[in-house]
Amino acid sequence: MEKKRNAKGEGSFVINADGTVTHRKSIGYKANGNRKILTVTAGSKAACIREMKRKEAAWEKQKNAENIVAGTTILELCELHLKYQMEQSELKPKSIDRRECTIRKHIGEYPFGKMQIQAVKVADIDNHVTGLIQAGQLSASSIEKVVDVLNSAYNWAIMRGELEFNPVAPIKATLMKRIQKLKQKSSNEADVKVLSSEEQRLFEEEACVIDKATGRPKYAAGLYGMLLLHTGMRCGEMLALCWKDVDMQGGFLTIEKSCSMAKNRNKEKEDSTNYIMVEGTTKNEKARKIKLTEEALNVLKQIKTIYGVNDDENARIVRTRTGKPNTATNLEHGMATIFRHAGLTELKGGLHIFRRTFATRMYENGARVKEIAAYIGDLESTTEQYYIAVRKKIVEDGEAKQIVMVPASMKDGGKVKHEYDK
Repeated sequence: MEKKRNAKGEGSFVINADGTVTHRKSIGYKANGNRKILTVTAGSKAACIREMKRKEAAWEKQKNAENIVAGTTILELCELHLKYQMEQSELKPKSIDRRECTIRKHIGEYPFGKMQIQAVKVADIDNHVTGLIQAGQLSASSIEKVVDVLNSAYNWAIMRGELEFNPVAPIKATLMKRIQKLKQKSSNEADVKVLSSEEQRLFEEEACVIDKATGRPKYAAGLYGMLLLHTGMRCGEMLALCWKDVDMQGGFLTIEKSCSMAKNRNKEKEDSTNYIMVEGTTKNEKARKIKLTEEALNVLKQIKTIYGVNDDENARIVRTRTGKPNTATNLEHGMATIFRHAGLTELKGGLHIFRRTFATRMYENGARVKEIAAYIGDLESTTEQYYIAVRKKIVEDGEAKQIVMVPASMKDGGKVKHEYDK
């Protein structure tokens, strides 16, 4: 290698064995008193000088920014990043609430959250996440959100020129592998929790019970649970439906919006509600028009007959008994009551169990993953991993077990029927 020093104050150039040029230059001092040395490698001396000027400009920007964020804690950085995301409309209201919860509860309430961002090392990130895992109080997805929030906040600060190093990046892949182990299941745990055929039958029977005194459904949430079960919609998508979205004659349903409850961040009065209904796009921001099954169409006809609002096409389909827009929380409480009265007290998974059950039934009936994903409005990879149950629940001597059955296509020309839903 040939080393040549440039004019005074311009650093040095080294011609490498492969013909490239490495340029080093001292441009001042760091906050700790050590010299700040920049190094660039390019195909020529001229290219090195251009790249060095770019890095010098970035360094000057960072120095000025550091004066602003000096002493900023991890909690404050995450909150600043969230504020920026809100200003740029990068997140939906519900996502804002979830991220805010992650920042305050799983970062801010720990000593780690009070550390200054410049002082954080890779080991500090490792220790915090490891502590969350070992505590055993959070789900794998909640801990994944912590890693995502920290990584995103540091990347944002680097993009703005306020920091140079992201301590999450070197260890992120390792942390994710460690978190994934929390999702490992035993042989008797369901890979995807769905209703067995018998559980589905018990739910449908209870959900459709009619109160003899009134002639109306016993459970206000019953038909809405049935609608989720026979369409595979997300609950938020169902909450956003109006009667104009239903083509009763053709048997079609248009799904293009989603509703959810989110924190009221624009309260004008002290006594204003803390949470409001927010309408937005579907989760993947893709509208779809689906052909309804006969069961789903019948459920909609019943809802229309019982709860319809004078043929108002703009009226919400899913309403409370007092005529107000319904909420996911209200429906979850109602569904829990139905499960309990149907003897399904062991069921967990909230309203999403209907979506998973619908997707699994489609798969069992021969639908391809691509078709299922298009119908329920999700990615093929997500549908296959989270919505299709391959292991089947059987009950032997009162004990539930999860069994992988021999595919029907491998026996008797695909005509065999497995008796696993007992």
